[in-house]
Amino acid sequence: MPMNFAAIEIGSNAVRMIVGGLVGSCELRVLESWSAHLRLGDSVFEHGLIPENIFQQLEQTIQGLLCELQKFSQVKVSLSATSAMRDAENRDDVVSRMQTMVGHPVKILSGKEESQCLLEGVRSFLPQTLFSKFPLTQTILADLGGGSLEISLLEPVGNSNNSRNNFLHSFDIGTLRLKKMSPVLQQLESSLNEELTQLSRLCSMNPQHSSHLILTGGNAKTFARLFTKVSTKYVSDNSYNNQPGNWLSMDWSEFERIAQMFQQQSAEEQQERWKLRTQQTEIFNIALAVFRIIGRELGIERLSIPFFGLKESLLLSLVSDNIKKSQEDITLVLTSGPPKKFKIHT
Repeated sequence: MPMNFAAIEIGSNAVRMIVGGLVGSCELRVLESWSAHLRLGDSVFEHGLIPENIFQQLEQTIQGLLCELQKFSQVKVSLSATSAMRDAENRDDVVSRMQTMVGHPVKILSGKEESQCLLEGVRSFLPQTLFSKFPLTQTILADLGGGSLEISLLEPVGNSNNSRNNFLHSFDIGTLRLKKMSPVLQQLESSLNEELTQLSRLCSMNPQHSSHLILTGGNAKTFARLFTKVSTKYVSDNSYNNQPGNWLSMDWSEFERIAQMFQQQSAEEQQERWKLRTQQTEIFNIALAVFRIIGRELGIERLSIPFFGLKESLLLSLVSDNIKKSQEDITLVLTSGPPKKFKIHT
């Protein structure tokens, strides 16, 4: 049985890889992770396909990431693609050529599969006491990527058969898509309000219940890291079984206050003051606008951001399938710090 596992996520905004090592029968330690800035979404959402030059960069990126695995023994690998790949008109040709070149199958996740993968991963990663820590009956999970927005109702493991947990939706609303819209805010309000109507009705079944929002995705993590630098009120609760710093929580009012502050800053100021890259500042304020609309529409009172996302969920799923144990039985131990930047050679 493999002792090391690697999950590669071919996203709309980046290509990411995470490697975990199995310790004993149920502890999965993250060994290393990488991120390559390759925006498939820029081409797909504008032209409808992945051009040859971008395909070549993608193939070189995957090959380069796979070379990083040579330092590990017995590595089981999975490759999964999300919104940009599933929207590309030439996706079948791209996947066929990619599989031949890299020697591994590539799975294109449907929107619902992506949402389900995130839901299962986050539910197993976060401490179950999080659901009872605050008197919040409804917990909503939202993951914002470059090409899509996944929203689901998240219940504690023991309540996973609750009929409300059937709400798993993937919307074609992502930061790269929104970046191309003009005016962004009006388009965003129109799109999101329409998409959130069903979930809003579901959350209003018992209006006296307050709601808890869990945000994942790169922009949510960026906000969380910056939030700890500018807010004196943030809660990083290390009393749970997870390692310190794996997630943080805040009141919705505090999130709104800090998010509004960031949105009032120019891209140049964000780059200089917070050391954000140009590619980050292009979409960061758009992401904050999405988060604020979701929170206001759904009456959110509490917000949590785990340092956990789709690539970690894909890793947990890969390990679970291989060792024949449920994800809830696997303890994921994260390493500190952001992923290594993988340079693409053009």
